[in-house]
Amino acid sequence: MSQPGVLLDRDGTIIVDSGYVGSIDRVEFIDGSIAAIAALNRAGVPVAVVTNQAGVARGYYGIADVEQVHKHMIAEMARHGAHVDLWLFCPYHPDGIVEAFARRSADRKPGPGMALAAAEALDLDLSASWVVGDSPADVGLARAVGAKPLHVGPPGSAVMGVDTFPDLAAAVRFILGGDTAPAPEQQKAPKFPAAKFHRADSYGGAYVAELARAFATVDLEQVSRAAKILNAAYDRDAAVFACGNGGSASIANHLQCDHVKGVRNGTGVTTRVQSLSTNVELFSAIANDLGYEHVFEYQLQSQARPGDVLIVISSSGRSPNIVRALDWAAAHEMPTIALTGFAGGPARRRAEVSIHVDSANYGVVEDAHQACMHLLAQYVRQSRMTPDAVVSQTF
Repeated sequence: MSQPGVLLDRDGTIIVDSGYVGSIDRVEFIDGSIAAIAALNRAGVPVAVVTNQAGVARGYYGIADVEQVHKHMIAEMARHGAHVDLWLFCPYHPDGIVEAFARRSADRKPGPGMALAAAEALDLDLSASWVVGDSPADVGLARAVGAKPLHVGPPGSAVMGVDTFPDLAAAVRFILGGDTAPAPEQQKAPKFPAAKFHRADSYGGAYVAELARAFATVDLEQVSRAAKILNAAYDRDAAVFACGNGGSASIANHLQCDHVKGVRNGTGVTTRVQSLSTNVELFSAIANDLGYEHVFEYQLQSQARPGDVLIVISSSGRSPNIVRALDWAAAHEMPTIALTGFAGGPARRRAEVSIHVDSANYGVVEDAHQACMHLLAQYVRQSRMTPDAVVSQTF
């Protein structure tokens, strides 16, 4: 019978993250981390380490070096009565310079590969297990496999919506029932940028980091619910309407393309998907004669029917035309999906399914929304294909 377990990040959780730790002289255990692992051992809870080791792909050290670090850690933990049941690491990175490891991998967190391998090797029930780590990638891994994420790190490093502890020792006390989770901090998404940058490359690195942090806050269960709504709509030949303003309008228009042309490619499924943001003649006539707040609701009144689906995209979630469209759709028996950012606004609260990106930067929110739009379209498409067709098609 499957059992709960604990999947631990390595650098920043068990040992100090001093940047690409590839030799034993750089291994420094975080205070209390070995004792915490020993406590899990005494409680009979299986423990696995799941760590990204892009230093291999980047040429900073080799596979043998990673293994040597782990041997050193094993010996040091054994001296204090602790052990790890399974050590897993991912040496791959698409930006690597070592050809053998310069590629994408489902094992690289937040990909699910290492968690699935641990579940098979240790007979774990991932839905009853914990993933403990210090980065958004660890939270993303937990959400990818349905496990419970716990964040560890100093004040100010917390991931929104995830229980946060100062260190592994505190997180393990919580797992074993000795402590309650700390009260969640009432905080806004961190401002980005928080200071002026003088080089585009440094801004680019910070932007990518903020995008990764923000995307890790997306509740993937909400994405799964949205996919079920879309697949069910296509099964009953219901229409799907999308709408947004500004950059969100472009995502709504792109959604129509990917769900009409993209989903059909390789499946033969014909979908009825329409962006309410794309007809400038109708759009401007409604805005001019009735008011901009009516541009989406008015179109739904003419074209939508009960059982059709409405997808709204709004970074703020506060646009009156978005909120009015949601309210009209809900009143007329239409399932609703909202993609929001910032605090989410009324759209986040009123939609049946809310895919929320916790960021206060419009570009980051819109990039994450675009990714969510793509992954929904691609998931629906591949879910209607044979395994052989999925392998042979380009997505």
